[in-house]
Amino acid sequence: MIGSRVNVLLAVLAASTSLAVAAEPETQGSAKTAPRTLTPQTELPPDPATATVPTSPVEQAVPDKPGAPAGPRVTVSDLAAIDPAGAGLLSAGSGGFAPSLWSGSARPAVASRIAQLPAAPNSPAMQNLLKRVLLSQGNPPAGETPPDEPSFLAQRLQRLVANGLIDEAAMLGAQSARTDSFARQATAEAILLQGRDADACGDGTSLRQSSNDPYWLKLRVFCYLAQNDEQAAALTLNVMRERNINDDTFFTLADAIAGGSNANLAALPAPSGLHLAMMRKAGATAPAPLAGWVPGTQMLAQSADPAVRLAAMERAALASLKPIEDLRQAYSAEVFTPDQLDDPEEWAAKLPLARANALYFRSITARTVPTARAAAFAAALQRAESQNRFALFATLSAGLAQQLAPSQDTSWLAPSATRVLLYARRDKAAEQWLTVLTSPTDIAAANALQVQLGLVRPSAENLARMQSGLTWLGQHALKHGPSKDWLMERATREIPLLEALGYTIPPDAQWAVSANTTGVVPSGAAAEALTAIGRSALDSRQGETILNALVALGAGGPARAQGQTVARVVKALIAVGLRDEARALAIESVLGAPVRKSS
Repeated sequence: MIGSRVNVLLAVLAASTSLAVAAEPETQGSAKTAPRTLTPQTELPPDPATATVPTSPVEQAVPDKPGAPAGPRVTVSDLAAIDPAGAGLLSAGSGGFAPSLWSGSARPAVASRIAQLPAAPNSPAMQNLLKRVLLSQGNPPAGETPPDEPSFLAQRLQRLVANGLIDEAAMLGAQSARTDSFARQATAEAILLQGRDADACGDGTSLRQSSNDPYWLKLRVFCYLAQNDEQAAALTLNVMRERNINDDTFFTLADAIAGGSNANLAALPAPSGLHLAMMRKAGATAPAPLAGWVPGTQMLAQSADPAVRLAAMERAALASLKPIEDLRQAYSAEVFTPDQLDDPEEWAAKLPLARANALYFRSITARTVPTARAAAFAAALQRAESQNRFALFATLSAGLAQQLAPSQDTSWLAPSATRVLLYARRDKAAEQWLTVLTSPTDIAAANALQVQLGLVRPSAENLARMQSGLTWLGQHALKHGPSKDWLMERATREIPLLEALGYTIPPDAQWAVSANTTGVVPSGAAAEALTAIGRSALDSRQGETILNALVALGAGGPARAQGQTVARVVKALIAVGLRDEARALAIESVLGAPVRKSS
């Protein structure tokens, strides 16, 4: 029987994988143990019990959230024919992919791509794909894993942690056969990041009692300190020093815990869940930059330091780890003076990044005159786009954008307001701006809205307008004029993407199908993945194609990638049956690209 709390998490996982691009109705408004002898020992071989492959449904105790060491029992079924390294929380019927997604792929190629996956990319569509591909159950790619490399399960656990998906990593690790130390370490990290220190020192991490690997020695020290066994901790620390294990932060925190003194940390260049657990135990204040470390954001969002708390909350929302309403409330709780709200540009330079972002957001509602509010909205959006946070801002401010009534005095805001509204699927509200775009100087803005409406909501009416809009765009992007730079950027980004999605491109716009935009030029791993994606798609290697797509787009996401890069990714995903996912990336690329000013 599935325990209620685990059932809730699994339900949330399935719900969170639903695609944002689906048409939807438009919304309105806004045991303490004795000390062990610390003599050098060799690492224990894998526990045969944990390496056993289940051949029938079994019950396992799955840990819950923080504060519940012994979770409910979960029946893990349908894994009899699946290698334990391919265990997952999602199936094809619950938001995941088919168990054959790695069919035809070789282990080295997949292992290389998983290691190259971006951490928390600035793209909700990419975050959705990444979470689903890492959590889907299925037989691993063909090939043996060398003993000194992470297993397929371990790699997925590591990337889940790196992307802040801590609860999912802890649950997957708990219900899986963790036969290698890499998987055990990733699971231990997830448990520590959940704040479950007692579980981190339990039977599940017994490897710490025998392994001489630096991580397990550190965890051994932490557990001794958690049990107030300072003598055993000191002995282990001496062993670490003798072996030249370097981690100044860890030693500083250990000394502070043992001596009851304060630990002042100016920085933490290579953080881990173990470091955060040591900081909690020592009562140390987190260095401000640590708030941007994605795996720790959910914990640091509870920090006693207001600046760290807000920055962590903002980063967690950006990574889709916190509901947008939590960030809205956090911004609203910030207190600003009238002078600050009146001139956010001047004051932002004197404030921490997250607090400055909150100031810009709050300055919108601080204005009552429509033109002044429109100006504040445009300034806040421009700031968000400079940080590559269009999707976050659009989700956060869609209600405010809908409150901005279109008028002749604010028609200049249309390219900004309509992109926000379209991203939030408030297409009817966006369409209202066409009524005020009647001046000859507004024709470029009206054209953008006509084309983008056809992409986001491809109704018969919108598609008819799109055809004439594409013809106009193809013609005028080549002509000199005040909007030439913006039109050229739009043509070379939007037209290749629309062609990749199967839209009909009129003759006058065909030239742009093979053109390219400004943006991040793929290099290194991204260039390799972009080259490989055509072959993996042609061979119907779905999982590998998804990995290639994510690596090719990179941490900046589709809004910062070159148009042709996104178009090739879109075509490849469609080829392996992921049309909706491809369309979601295309929408982000089109709407998230900033409006370029003419030179």
